[in-house]
Amino acid sequence: MPGRKQKEQPEQNTTLSRRMMMAGLLSGFYSFARLPTARAAEPPTPLIVAGVADSQCGQWASLLAPILADELQYASPFPLTTTTGWDGVTGANLFETQQEQALPPAGVIAPGTAILAALAGDSRVHYDYQRWVPTFLSHQPTVVVGKAALHRSVASILKGQPLRVGVSRYTGPELPTLLALDLLGLRPLPLPGFGTAEAALQALRAGTVDVIQLPFDVDFSGRMAALQEEGFLPLFSNALPNSLFLRQGLPLDFTTVFAQERHRAPNALLYQAWAATATATAIKAGLMLPILSLPATVAQWRHACQKAAATHDLRVHAREENQIMLTGTVCASTYATMMPDLSVILALRRWLAFNMPRWRDTAARPLSPAAAQQHAD
Repeated sequence: MPGRKQKEQPEQNTTLSRRMMMAGLLSGFYSFARLPTARAAEPPTPLIVAGVADSQCGQWASLLAPILADELQYASPFPLTTTTGWDGVTGANLFETQQEQALPPAGVIAPGTAILAALAGDSRVHYDYQRWVPTFLSHQPTVVVGKAALHRSVASILKGQPLRVGVSRYTGPELPTLLALDLLGLRPLPLPGFGTAEAALQALRAGTVDVIQLPFDVDFSGRMAALQEEGFLPLFSNALPNSLFLRQGLPLDFTTVFAQERHRAPNALLYQAWAATATATAIKAGLMLPILSLPATVAQWRHACQKAAATHDLRVHAREENQIMLTGTVCASTYATMMPDLSVILALRRWLAFNMPRWRDTAARPLSPAAAQQHAD
């Protein structure tokens, strides 16, 4: 009957639609199940290494590449594209420019000094590290060493003599030390040209500088034992109060020392700048993804980095270098410390713009005989 046929037609259409929807779901599930196999058939895109093969980033990259490829189910390790430059800026710039390629690099392994350069407003920087997604960080703080304890330097401050600090360059890894000393009112005068720990130690022992910064590496204990016999002491560490290294013999953190010396907690914008720069200086290698990475991709990489950090090879390397590996939420929160408000970044750059001409002018003038004798004493 015509009426009955018209009634059955919608039911048939509904049944057909359900079958098509179920087929689509099964097809999607089948495609998802086959995803690892499809991925394994494709070679992974390169990881940009912001440093040479022998650098800290290069060493971490060589260990991470095969483990991450295995965890992400690729058939071959990630190719590594190494770059020149001591502070990672060249590699970070390359990572930025290659994002426009049809097959952009998978990620970048860069030191914290690349972030430090961006914070300081270095003209070489053509990338935005705040558009990176961190998945792995290797962390090691620094320690400030000088001739006497801080409270014994008050006489020198009152006489108007600056505290000479050995640095690699004005905006180099020693920047948090300069900020900390300035917050303490110690009038730091950076003397550039001491790019290695050995050069800084030699200058300290020769009396060329009054304060240096040393990494809290495997050589620190031996170096400090010898320095203490010569009258030098660790003044404070460029570490946050909750640093895990404080359980491993790291000297008092700057925040605690500031509270002891000033009888109050630091709360200025420059203190937040110190926290950002101190954290950046402590990052020896970090694996970051582009900000436009899919959430599922980020989750896979973070899980892979957590698995990699638990492997024997990476744990041994971290122990040998006296570094701590950060993954998961700790990695994300540490990275967030290096992304302060714009007001903090502007305060840091104004501080540099004000002080750098004065530093150059003061360093160009020889010390008076009385000042030279005071520093010798």
